[in-house]
Amino acid sequence: MNILDNRALKILGRYVLISILAIIWLYPLIIVISTSVRTQMDIVCRGVFKLPAKIIFDNFSKAWDLGNFSIFYKNSVIISFIKVPIGIFVSALAAYPLAKWNFKLRDGIFYFFILGFGIPVTVTLLPLTILLNKIHLLNTLWSLLFPYIAFGLPFQILTCRGFFRTIPDELIEAARIDGCGEISIFSKIILPLSRPALAALFIIDFVATWNEFPMALIFIHDDRWKTIPLGIMYFQGQFSSSYGVINAGVALSILPVLFVYILLQRYFVEGTAGALKG
Repeated sequence: MNILDNRALKILGRYVLISILAIIWLYPLIIVISTSVRTQMDIVCRGVFKLPAKIIFDNFSKAWDLGNFSIFYKNSVIISFIKVPIGIFVSALAAYPLAKWNFKLRDGIFYFFILGFGIPVTVTLLPLTILLNKIHLLNTLWSLLFPYIAFGLPFQILTCRGFFRTIPDELIEAARIDGCGEISIFSKIILPLSRPALAALFIIDFVATWNEFPMALIFIHDDRWKTIPLGIMYFQGQFSSSYGVINAGVALSILPVLFVYILLQRYFVEGTAGALKG
């Protein structure tokens, strides 16, 4: 009985600890949401950390209209939903032979991709700006697409390779015996079995792409092509004293990230855990 009591106390303690950590993690989000539905007078008089005396939604319409969020949203959605699938597909194509084929330069090629972790983004901004300007892509969404894909490859290839290595070789050999080519094996066996890892990668890469700031700041100058992080920066400068409107803008900027995470979160733990096994 004592053993059962101790086990129950340990489980209860874990849940309490997890709940406390979840509250700490969610607290900034709660403050943003609660502030976004309060009037300026309520925030000034009662402080930021109070619950709203009266819930209003005018701040969201003001932020959307005055902050040009329709433009920023469109650009961020376009770049995110083009870059993320393309980047993951390219990474999966590269990771498959690195995980399942035996050839002489396999490890060398893999380590070459991993070297990308050691290249800071800031070091590449000047040469990339010069290159993009010469090929007439600077100050367009194309100037973000290709660098975003390139800088995402190391982590995505590492994750895909780790997960692909957990897939039994017997499945692939059986498919080859049945006459399947490598493209069929990749599309009909590797990708379907790797759905959890690919979904987890989609979440991570979508968040990183949606929130990317340094390259967007350097490569984009025209308001027509600015993304959400740039829009939030200029929006905060314009409405620095309007706390409700600012937080409404921040809330609008994080809604797509929350939506993607909620949509794919059931794959997230399974996918990351499987990748770490490799």
